[in-house]
Amino acid sequence: MAYTLLMGNNFISNSPKKIKFYDKIIFALNEKNTDVTDTPIISAIISNNDNKTIVEVNDNKCDYCDAKLIKKIDSKEHILITDEGGEIMFESRILDKNTILVSGVFNIDNNQKLVVTQNYITLPSGKWIMHDRINSNNKDIVVTNDGIKISD
Repeated sequence: MAYTLLMGNNFISNSPKKIKFYDKIIFALNEKNTDVTDTPIISAIISNNDNKTIVEVNDNKCDYCDAKLIKKIDSKEHILITDEGGEIMFESRILDKNTILVSGVFNIDNNQKLVVTQNYITLPSGKWIMHDRINSNNKDIVVTNDGIKISD
């Protein structure tokens, strides 16, 4: 089964694996069983700007959520975690068996963060990325200041 990642209104088709900002892994996608049609699975470790883990997701299950955050939805099909102000810190949602939507705030280091909404990606530089269509060819994807591309 090939799946598509919908991230900030960017369509990344053909089963992308790891999603990175340059060399830092933001999250990873996979399939449970390539012989059986099944939904994609996501794993992610989200840190705050002090590099402390605030959310940990393994195989579509939220294993850890910081006490300062609100776990609004926690199911295999939809995880939604917000801060006290309602900002989405992490969301993964299976739209259908072939599509997964991911959004959230991904801290890169002490002063850089990648913000992925359902409509666009905001890079640490402030630049927006939206409406890209990438064929991942079952490879890793890299988000850079120049856009989204397949990893070398």
